[in-house]
Amino acid sequence: MAILEWIQNLSISTSIAESDSLWWGYAWWLFIHALGMGLTAGLGFIICLRLLGVGQQIPVSSLRVLFRVFWIGFYINLLSGVLLFMTDATGIARVWELYAKLVCLGFALVVMARLRRFIDSEHSDQAIPPQIRTMAYACIVLWLAVITSGRLIAYAVEAKGATV
Repeated sequence: MAILEWIQNLSISTSIAESDSLWWGYAWWLFIHALGMGLTAGLGFIICLRLLGVGQQIPVSSLRVLFRVFWIGFYINLLSGVLLFMTDATGIARVWELYAKLVCLGFALVVMARLRRFIDSEHSDQAIPPQIRTMAYACIVLWLAVITSGRLIAYAVEAKGATV
C-alpha cells in the first residue's frame, strides 16, 4: 500500500485530482479516456462486425488501415488510464472491477492481434472461417466487459468510501 500512497501523493496526481480546471484536470483526462476508448473499442466493434458479415460489400483486407488508429486510441487510453488511476491509487486498487477490466482488456488485445493476423493474410477476402467468427463474437463480448467494468470502477470506489 505504501507504493500506492506514494503514487497518489505525487504532485501530478494531486494536481489532476484537485484541479477545478476543465483543461488538464480530472474531467479533462476522463474525457480523453472516453475518447480513447471510443477509438479502441469502437474500431474493435467495426472490425468484428465486418468479420461477422456486416457490410459485406467492404473487403476485409481494407480493415488493415483501421489498426493504426486502433493503436493510437489504445495508447491514449493507456496514458489517460494511468493518470486517472494515479489520482486515487489506494481506492482504485482495492476494487475487483479494475482487475476485471485489465484481464478483459488483455484478452481483447490478444484476440484483436489474432484477428489482425487473419486480416493481413492473403485469405482475408475469401470466406471467413468459423473460428475467426467465434473470435469476433468473443471480442465484442470482451470489449463490452472492458467498457462496463471500467465504468463500474468509479461506482465501486465511491461505494467503498474513497473518492474518484
